[in-house]
Amino acid sequence: MKHTGLLLTPVIVIGALLCLIFCPPAFCADARSSSGKSPVAVRFELDDNLIYVRVSVNGSRPLSFILDTGAHSIIHARHARTIGLKLKLIGQAGGIGARQPDVYLVTDNVSFSLPGVALSHGRLLAVSLDAVESCVNEFNVDEEGRSIASDRSKQSGAKREVDGILGKEFFDQFVVEIDYAHHLLNVYERSSYKYGGSGKDIPLEIGEQHIFAQAQIKAAGRAPLTGRFLLDTGSAQAVSLLKPFMNEHRLLASTEGMTSVPVCGLGGHEKEKSWIGTLEAVQLGEFKISAPVTEFRFADPNTDADGFIGGAVFRRFKVIFDYSRRRMILEPRSDLRVSDTFPLKAASNNHRTGGRGGFTMSQHKIFAMKFARVYPMYVQKAERKNRTKDEVDQIICWLTGYSQKGLQQQIEKGKRF
Repeated sequence: MKHTGLLLTPVIVIGALLCLIFCPPAFCADARSSSGKSPVAVRFELDDNLIYVRVSVNGSRPLSFILDTGAHSIIHARHARTIGLKLKLIGQAGGIGARQPDVYLVTDNVSFSLPGVALSHGRLLAVSLDAVESCVNEFNVDEEGRSIASDRSKQSGAKREVDGILGKEFFDQFVVEIDYAHHLLNVYERSSYKYGGSGKDIPLEIGEQHIFAQAQIKAAGRAPLTGRFLLDTGSAQAVSLLKPFMNEHRLLASTEGMTSVPVCGLGGHEKEKSWIGTLEAVQLGEFKISAPVTEFRFADPNTDADGFIGGAVFRRFKVIFDYSRRRMILEPRSDLRVSDTFPLKAASNNHRTGGRGGFTMSQHKIFAMKFARVYPMYVQKAERKNRTKDEVDQIICWLTGYSQKGLQQQIEKGKRF
């Protein structure tokens, strides 16, 4: 998640935290779209790099589900009981956090429906998502995966609800295109799907719950390292590295200059903290992304992957998940400049090297941006949280020492950060 030098902030990695070790084999599923060979377009909300879709379960009112390649499909246990679903206790969750909730198998025939899309006879688990909902509302996350404390929890009207997770059962049955630029899911029938774009294929390893791909990371002053990464749209991070991989390659010899952050998930806050830094680059197929915000996680992993690649990377592309052909297709977004999609590494005199580990703490590219370009985004973000432009101005003036008139002059002059 988003890292800031002013605050110690937690990391929310939803998909990895929903690793449910007691999951039985999937039921046979019946999937269909209403448009036949044409894709069905489903609008989604993008908040803190997480995708929220409206899902109806057994004809229920539309519920807010996170679209997650890193989990099985889950409904909040509270809603499962309200709907009247039959539940069978099968154990406890195996995710992050000290207080793991019980896991129930829904034994009824279950149908999921999105506008124009239906999935029936699929597996569904019921788990309390109270801790996940609390984590989501505790912090805001920027496009690169850096987090700051949120005031959402103080505003009941702005609280983000997490009613469930739409996971592997959905991706198994359709080809799913995530159009981050237009906030649309384009859902295709697997049998008739043909890709005709200019994107590049990434081979997928598809497991019982997760999907994996080979990626290469580059730490400053070190040779590139290839690892097996879990691809997780339910993670707001860009890159996370797990303890065995870090220890094997001695990637974090020192944490000097880094930010310590708690890890938050299905069972609440984890006892072991993570550290936030910046790698020199991560390469996924032919695409190289410079200076990705990176979590160095010290909690014991619940996967044999070397790390995670999450929403802060995926949102730079149009992403097609095609499980039937064991591939992911990445298509760089046309609305982003090359420097936005593949940010250039900051100049060497703006880096602080963390010991022998090879990570860097780089001056963020925002400092080279014109304030007038970013200012409207601050205002829009605040207004989405039921705050006002005047409140944004008040905070900026307090932080910078400018008067309201002086702030306006800086905007008009095109001053940089």
